[in-house]
Amino acid sequence: MLVMENLLRLLSDRGAEVVWTWPVSVDWRRHKRQILSMPAVDAIIINGEGTIHHNDSRRFSQALIDMTDFAADTLKVPCYLLNATLHKNTAAAYQSLGRARAIYVRDRGSLKELQELGGLAGAYVPDLTFASNVSHGGDRSECDRTLVIDSAVKEDSRFLEAYASDNDFDFRSMVVARPSNARFLRSPRPWVKNVIKWLKSDRKLATDAGSYIRYLQGYGMVITGRYHTVTMCLKNRIPFVALESNTPKVRYLLTDVLGDAGRSLTASTVQSGIPESLRRFSKKELQAISIFTADAEVAIQAMIADICNDISSGAEGRYEY
Repeated sequence: MLVMENLLRLLSDRGAEVVWTWPVSVDWRRHKRQILSMPAVDAIIINGEGTIHHNDSRRFSQALIDMTDFAADTLKVPCYLLNATLHKNTAAAYQSLGRARAIYVRDRGSLKELQELGGLAGAYVPDLTFASNVSHGGDRSECDRTLVIDSAVKEDSRFLEAYASDNDFDFRSMVVARPSNARFLRSPRPWVKNVIKWLKSDRKLATDAGSYIRYLQGYGMVITGRYHTVTMCLKNRIPFVALESNTPKVRYLLTDVLGDAGRSLTASTVQSGIPESLRRFSKKELQAISIFTADAEVAIQAMIADICNDISSGAEGRYEY
């Protein structure tokens, strides 16, 4: 939600009108007639998130890739991919992505894969959660309380919940339960679980990004398997350690920001005891975070400006990063 909030605001600031959007959780390929009935647009922008990996086995990764072909062949408009992590995709995937007018990846590891495996040009711009936003920058708690946030990887999420219980730490899922999170006919069991969780606790929770950030700021230490919890902790100077997700995106991010991935731990390391040195940021880390976040805000604004200028000029000639 914070990514899309920032993206829509930045586009609006540049005078761009977002005519319609399409959720990544709904496979657009099954709704081509609806897409074609949408109002005409001058360009398509794909928010890559961390989705474009292992496309040969991940349907929604392939759907985002296929949109670049659809934009070129059917909609006849330029397509811009941004905010993407790319990992272990096929040669055919990169052939399709090469039809995008521009590709912006959110870590240098993805840029390396894009260039070496895909043979494609692109640019590195940090994740859109690092964009300037009034939700960031509030007062952070100096307490010693530890918060554990779940993971997108089910096995790690179960470990983290048990770990929190064993150590009397607060535990929370980054996904707020709502009955609409799952469709009953497609997946009855997840739908029932969502409704029960919503009735018991989550209906009291706000779903805006600002509320979640303020919640994080109430703790002195965060343990998580969620990429965007890590970005919010970095942006708001909240000490953390993280389990890796379903791609190396957390390690890529930490290396880009801090120069190493020392805050990315295995479950066994967390279980045996988090080093005391990781329970607070060093002066070197705080300096690196300040430099990174300031540069990220500038780079994100420049990316949106370049894309909007390119669309306005008719997307002619070679795209200049």
